[in-house]
Amino acid sequence: MVSKFFNYSVDDIKKSIITNDNWGSYFVIDNFLEKDLFTKLCRDFNFQKVKDNSIFTGVEPPRAWRDGEKKGSNLIIGGAGGDIKFFKKLCDLSYHWKEFIDFMYSKKMYKYFCSIFSDTSVYKNNISNQDIEDSSLSCKLSSQLNNYGDIIHPDARQKVVSYLLYLDTYGWDENSVGGTDFWEVLDKQVEYDRSESSMDYKFRGGRYSSKHPNVRLTEDEAERVQKFKSIDFKPNRLVGFVRNNKSYHSIPPRILPEGITRDCFQVNIWNLRSRQK
Repeated sequence: MVSKFFNYSVDDIKKSIITNDNWGSYFVIDNFLEKDLFTKLCRDFNFQKVKDNSIFTGVEPPRAWRDGEKKGSNLIIGGAGGDIKFFKKLCDLSYHWKEFIDFMYSKKMYKYFCSIFSDTSVYKNNISNQDIEDSSLSCKLSSQLNNYGDIIHPDARQKVVSYLLYLDTYGWDENSVGGTDFWEVLDKQVEYDRSESSMDYKFRGGRYSSKHPNVRLTEDEAERVQKFKSIDFKPNRLVGFVRNNKSYHSIPPRILPEGITRDCFQVNIWNLRSRQK
Protein backbone atom coordinates (compact mmCIF):
# COMPACT_ATOMS: atom_id res chain seq x y z
CA MET A 1 0.00 0.00 0.00
CA VAL A 2 1.47 3.35 -1.03
CA SER A 3 -0.14 5.38 1.74
CA LYS A 4 -3.05 5.65 4.10
CA PHE A 5 -5.01 7.04 1.14
CA PHE A 6 -4.83 4.27 -1.47
CA ASN A 7 -5.79 0.61 -1.50
CA TYR A 8 -3.39 -0.26 -4.34
CA SER A 9 0.36 -0.23 -4.88
CA VAL A 10 1.86 0.37 -8.33
CA ASP A 11 2.49 -3.37 -8.66
CA ASP A 12 -1.14 -4.11 -7.76
CA ILE A 13 -2.38 -1.88 -10.57
CA LYS A 14 0.12 -3.23 -13.08
CA LYS A 15 -1.61 -6.60 -12.77
CA SER A 16 -4.89 -5.04 -14.01
CA ILE A 17 -3.48 -3.40 -17.15
CA ILE A 18 -5.06 -4.48 -20.44
CA THR A 19 -3.46 -3.82 -23.82
CA ASN A 20 -5.39 -3.39 -27.06
CA ASP A 21 -3.00 -3.12 -30.00
CA ASN A 22 -5.43 -0.84 -31.86
CA TRP A 23 -5.76 1.51 -28.90
CA GLY A 24 -3.11 1.21 -26.20
CA SER A 25 -2.95 0.20 -22.54
CA TYR A 26 -5.54 0.94 -19.86
CA PHE A 27 -6.96 -0.37 -16.60
CA VAL A 28 -10.17 -0.14 -14.59
CA ILE A 29 -10.02 -0.84 -10.84
CA ASP A 30 -12.57 -0.35 -8.07
CA ASN A 31 -12.30 0.89 -4.46
CA PHE A 32 -9.16 2.88 -5.23
CA LEU A 33 -9.27 5.28 -2.29
CA GLU A 34 -9.54 4.22 1.32
CA LYS A 35 -13.28 4.10 2.08
CA ASP A 36 -13.40 6.67 4.89
CA LEU A 37 -11.34 9.20 2.94
CA PHE A 38 -13.47 8.74 -0.18
CA THR A 39 -16.64 9.31 1.84
CA LYS A 40 -15.27 12.50 3.43
CA LEU A 41 -14.03 13.93 0.12
CA CYS A 42 -17.39 13.32 -1.56
CA ARG A 43 -19.35 14.68 1.39
CA ASP A 44 -17.33 17.90 1.56
CA PHE A 45 -17.38 18.45 -2.20
CA ASN A 46 -21.11 17.83 -2.48
CA PHE A 47 -21.69 20.41 0.24
CA GLN A 48 -19.32 23.06 -1.10
CA LYS A 49 -20.31 22.86 -4.79
CA VAL A 50 -23.91 23.68 -3.84
CA LYS A 51 -23.06 26.26 -1.21
CA ASP A 52 -20.48 28.24 -3.18
CA ASN A 53 -19.87 27.66 -6.89
CA SER A 54 -16.94 30.10 -6.76
CA ILE A 55 -14.81 27.05 -5.94
CA PHE A 56 -14.91 26.35 -9.69
CA THR A 57 -12.23 27.98 -11.82
CA GLY A 58 -13.77 27.49 -15.27
CA VAL A 59 -16.65 26.23 -17.41
CA GLU A 60 -16.32 24.00 -20.48
CA PRO A 61 -19.04 23.81 -23.17
CA PRO A 62 -20.04 20.45 -24.65
CA ARG A 63 -18.79 19.18 -28.01
CA ALA A 64 -21.53 16.51 -28.19
CA TRP A 65 -25.10 16.74 -26.94
CA ARG A 66 -28.65 15.48 -27.57
CA ASP A 67 -30.84 17.64 -29.79
CA GLY A 68 -34.03 19.11 -28.35
CA GLU A 69 -32.62 19.57 -24.83
CA LYS A 70 -30.74 22.29 -23.04
CA LYS A 71 -27.01 21.82 -23.54
CA GLY A 72 -25.01 20.86 -20.49
CA SER A 73 -21.67 22.21 -19.30
CA ASN A 74 -18.68 21.05 -17.32
CA LEU A 75 -17.76 23.04 -14.21
CA ILE A 76 -14.08 22.57 -13.48
CA ILE A 77 -11.35 23.19 -10.94
CA GLY A 78 -7.84 23.23 -12.41
CA GLY A 79 -6.98 21.28 -15.55
CA ALA A 80 -4.84 21.89 -18.66
CA GLY A 81 -1.64 21.41 -16.68
CA GLY A 82 -2.61 23.96 -14.02
CA ASP A 83 -0.89 23.90 -10.66
CA ILE A 84 -2.16 23.45 -7.12
CA LYS A 85 -3.27 27.08 -6.70
CA PHE A 86 -6.57 26.39 -8.51
CA PHE A 87 -7.65 24.19 -5.60
CA LYS A 88 -7.00 26.85 -2.95
CA LYS A 89 -10.64 27.82 -2.43
CA LEU A 90 -11.80 24.22 -2.04
CA CYS A 91 -8.83 23.42 0.23
CA ASP A 92 -9.56 26.46 2.39
CA LEU A 93 -13.09 25.12 2.92
CA SER A 94 -12.22 21.47 3.49
CA TYR A 95 -9.36 20.05 5.56
CA HIS A 96 -9.83 16.64 3.90
CA TRP A 97 -9.43 18.10 0.41
CA LYS A 98 -6.38 20.13 1.47
CA GLU A 99 -4.65 17.05 2.87
CA PHE A 100 -5.56 15.06 -0.23
CA ILE A 101 -4.57 17.72 -2.78
CA ASP A 102 -1.26 18.44 -1.05
CA PHE A 103 -0.45 14.74 -1.20
CA MET A 104 -1.55 14.35 -4.82
CA TYR A 105 0.79 17.15 -5.92
CA SER A 106 3.76 15.63 -4.10
CA LYS A 107 6.84 14.14 -5.78
CA LYS A 108 5.85 10.76 -4.37
CA MET A 109 2.58 10.82 -6.30
CA TYR A 110 4.28 11.97 -9.48
CA LYS A 111 6.51 8.92 -9.29
CA TYR A 112 3.56 6.67 -8.43
CA PHE A 113 1.44 7.70 -11.42
CA CYS A 114 4.39 7.80 -13.84
CA SER A 115 5.41 4.25 -12.88
CA ILE A 116 2.12 2.43 -13.41
CA PHE A 117 2.40 1.96 -17.18
CA SER A 118 6.20 1.94 -17.37
CA ASP A 119 6.42 -1.74 -18.40
CA THR A 120 3.99 -1.44 -21.31
CA SER A 121 5.01 -1.09 -24.95
CA VAL A 122 2.70 1.90 -25.49
CA TYR A 123 4.52 3.72 -22.67
CA LYS A 124 7.94 2.85 -24.07
CA ASN A 125 6.93 3.86 -27.61
CA ASN A 126 5.20 7.14 -26.69
CA ILE A 127 6.92 8.48 -23.58
CA SER A 128 10.54 9.59 -23.79
CA ASN A 129 13.13 10.39 -21.17
CA GLN A 130 12.61 14.02 -22.16
CA ASP A 131 8.92 13.67 -21.34
CA ILE A 132 9.78 12.49 -17.84
CA GLU A 133 12.28 15.31 -17.35
CA ASP A 134 9.89 18.00 -18.59
CA SER A 135 6.54 16.76 -17.29
CA SER A 136 4.62 17.49 -14.12
CA LEU A 137 1.50 16.24 -12.38
CA SER A 138 -1.69 18.27 -12.58
CA CYS A 139 -5.15 17.60 -11.17
CA LYS A 140 -8.62 18.55 -12.35
CA LEU A 141 -12.05 18.25 -10.78
CA SER A 142 -14.95 18.04 -13.25
CA SER A 143 -18.66 18.42 -12.48
CA GLN A 144 -20.61 17.66 -15.65
CA LEU A 145 -24.29 18.57 -15.95
CA ASN A 146 -27.06 16.82 -17.88
CA ASN A 147 -26.51 16.70 -21.67
CA TYR A 148 -22.79 17.45 -21.49
CA GLY A 149 -20.78 15.19 -23.82
CA ASP A 150 -17.61 15.18 -25.86
CA ILE A 151 -16.60 13.91 -29.31
CA ILE A 152 -14.17 11.08 -30.03
CA HIS A 153 -10.65 12.38 -29.25
CA PRO A 154 -7.27 11.11 -27.97
CA ASP A 155 -6.53 14.13 -25.67
CA ALA A 156 -4.04 16.93 -26.27
CA ARG A 157 -0.50 16.01 -27.35
CA GLN A 158 0.95 17.60 -24.20
CA LYS A 159 -0.84 15.05 -22.03
CA VAL A 160 1.30 12.00 -21.23
CA VAL A 161 -0.80 9.77 -18.94
CA SER A 162 -4.38 10.21 -17.67
CA TYR A 163 -6.26 8.89 -14.64
CA LEU A 164 -9.96 9.34 -13.85
CA LEU A 165 -11.28 8.81 -10.33
CA TYR A 166 -15.07 8.70 -10.27
CA LEU A 167 -16.59 10.34 -7.20
CA ASP A 168 -20.02 9.44 -5.80
CA THR A 169 -23.49 9.50 -7.37
CA TYR A 170 -25.00 12.13 -5.09
CA GLY A 171 -28.48 13.12 -6.35
CA TRP A 172 -28.54 10.57 -9.18
CA ASP A 173 -31.68 8.59 -10.01
CA GLU A 174 -32.23 5.22 -11.66
CA ASN A 175 -31.91 6.73 -15.15
CA SER A 176 -28.64 8.56 -14.55
CA VAL A 177 -25.68 7.76 -16.80
CA GLY A 178 -22.14 9.13 -16.72
CA GLY A 179 -19.53 6.74 -18.14
CA THR A 180 -16.71 6.88 -20.69
CA ASP A 181 -16.37 5.08 -24.04
CA PHE A 182 -13.19 3.81 -25.72
CA TRP A 183 -12.94 3.59 -29.54
CA GLU A 184 -10.47 1.77 -31.78
CA VAL A 185 -9.67 2.44 -35.44
CA LEU A 186 -10.02 -0.77 -37.46
CA ASP A 187 -8.57 -1.68 -40.85
CA LYS A 188 -12.03 -1.76 -42.41
CA GLN A 189 -15.06 0.50 -42.70
CA VAL A 190 -17.68 0.11 -39.97
CA GLU A 191 -21.42 0.58 -40.07
CA TYR A 192 -22.86 3.55 -38.20
CA ASP A 193 -25.79 5.94 -38.40
CA ARG A 194 -24.69 8.68 -40.81
CA SER A 195 -27.70 10.95 -40.26
CA GLU A 196 -26.49 14.29 -38.91
CA SER A 197 -28.86 14.09 -35.94
CA SER A 198 -27.45 10.76 -34.71
CA MET A 199 -24.96 10.51 -31.86
CA ASP A 200 -22.81 8.23 -34.05
CA TYR A 201 -22.37 11.13 -36.44
CA LYS A 202 -21.95 13.75 -33.73
CA PHE A 203 -19.27 11.76 -31.90
CA ARG A 204 -17.25 11.83 -35.12
CA GLY A 205 -17.52 15.63 -35.31
CA GLY A 206 -13.79 16.23 -34.96
CA ARG A 207 -13.07 14.67 -38.35
CA TYR A 208 -13.56 18.01 -40.10
CA SER A 209 -10.65 19.68 -38.35
CA SER A 210 -7.31 19.70 -40.20
CA LYS A 211 -5.75 22.18 -37.78
CA HIS A 212 -5.07 19.69 -35.00
CA PRO A 213 -3.16 16.63 -36.27
CA ASN A 214 -3.08 13.70 -33.84
CA VAL A 215 -5.74 15.21 -31.57
CA ARG A 216 -8.76 14.71 -33.84
CA LEU A 217 -10.14 11.94 -36.03
CA THR A 218 -9.31 12.19 -39.71
CA GLU A 219 -12.17 11.71 -42.16
CA ASP A 220 -10.77 8.30 -43.06
CA GLU A 221 -10.50 7.22 -39.41
CA ALA A 222 -14.08 8.35 -38.80
CA GLU A 223 -15.23 5.68 -41.24
CA ARG A 224 -13.24 2.98 -39.43
CA VAL A 225 -13.59 3.85 -35.75
CA GLN A 226 -15.67 1.56 -33.54
CA LYS A 227 -16.46 1.55 -29.84
CA PHE A 228 -14.87 -1.41 -28.08
CA LYS A 229 -15.45 -0.60 -24.40
CA SER A 230 -17.96 1.34 -22.32
CA ILE A 231 -16.84 2.07 -18.77
CA ASP A 232 -19.72 2.57 -16.36
CA PHE A 233 -19.54 5.30 -13.76
CA LYS A 234 -19.02 3.59 -10.40
CA PRO A 235 -18.06 5.49 -7.24
CA ASN A 236 -14.37 5.16 -6.28
CA ARG A 237 -13.48 3.57 -9.61
CA LEU A 238 -10.12 4.53 -11.11
CA VAL A 239 -9.52 4.42 -14.87
CA GLY A 240 -6.07 5.00 -16.36
CA PHE A 241 -4.48 5.07 -19.80
CA VAL A 242 -1.43 6.26 -21.72
CA ARG A 243 -2.16 9.08 -24.13
CA ASN A 244 -1.15 8.20 -27.69
CA ASN A 245 -2.44 8.87 -31.20
CA LYS A 246 -4.75 5.83 -30.99
CA SER A 247 -6.26 6.40 -27.52
CA TYR A 248 -9.62 7.60 -28.82
CA HIS A 249 -12.37 8.05 -26.26
CA SER A 250 -15.62 9.97 -25.93
CA ILE A 251 -18.10 11.17 -23.33
CA PRO A 252 -21.72 10.18 -23.97
CA PRO A 253 -24.02 13.12 -23.14
CA ARG A 254 -24.87 12.80 -19.48
CA ILE A 255 -28.32 11.76 -18.29
CA LEU A 256 -28.84 13.44 -14.92
CA PRO A 257 -31.58 15.21 -12.93
CA GLU A 258 -31.68 19.00 -13.29
CA GLY A 259 -28.81 20.63 -11.41
CA ILE A 260 -27.15 17.34 -10.49
CA THR A 261 -23.58 16.65 -11.62
CA ARG A 262 -21.36 13.74 -12.55
CA ASP A 263 -18.14 14.38 -10.60
CA CYS A 264 -14.70 13.09 -11.54
CA PHE A 265 -11.26 13.82 -10.09
CA GLN A 266 -8.53 13.60 -12.73
CA VAL A 267 -4.81 13.12 -12.30
CA ASN A 268 -2.81 13.87 -15.43
CA ILE A 269 0.88 13.92 -16.29
CA TRP A 270 1.62 16.81 -18.67
CA ASN A 271 4.67 17.76 -20.70
CA LEU A 272 4.04 21.43 -21.44
CA ARG A 273 7.68 22.21 -22.33
CA SER A 274 8.87 19.96 -25.14
CA ARG A 275 5.54 18.60 -26.43
CA GLN A 276 4.51 21.68 -28.33
CA LYS A 277 1.33 21.93 -30.38
